[in-house]
Amino acid sequence: MGAVPGRPEQSAGHSPEKGNDMSKQLTFGEPEFFASSHIHDYCNNVRGLIRPLVSELHVSAEELEAALKHVKSVNPKVFGLDSRVRAKLVAAHMRRASEAAEVICASAVRTYLSFRKHYVEEIDMTAAKQRAKSFQFDK
Repeated sequence: MGAVPGRPEQSAGHSPEKGNDMSKQLTFGEPEFFASSHIHDYCNNVRGLIRPLVSELHVSAEELEAALKHVKSVNPKVFGLDSRVRAKLVAAHMRRASEAAEVICASAVRTYLSFRKHYVEEIDMTAAKQRAKSFQFDK
């Protein structure tokens, strides 16, 4: 099959219809901050996309530790204790990734709450005239 003008060639096994599903899932949207609703929506998008990763990473850490602790030790004198310790050390990194994702979610919520706190006077002022593409306090 020849190359089609204007389209990049696809590698074997890659269909243009499928694309990269992961890159489509992990987009927060275009960050347009011209209204308070834009900040609210963006923070909610961040939280909504990251929240499922928290539990997935936590469960993966437990599964990783469970799988690695049963690896037969090369030192028979410690009765497999070294495998359990090494498994715990390796899985701890995955647990920290889960905790980091949790911090991302909390920080996204705090961002919007902080905005509301620090711009309360502007939010309450609805009589002020707005210029085109100027910030709107609507949420």
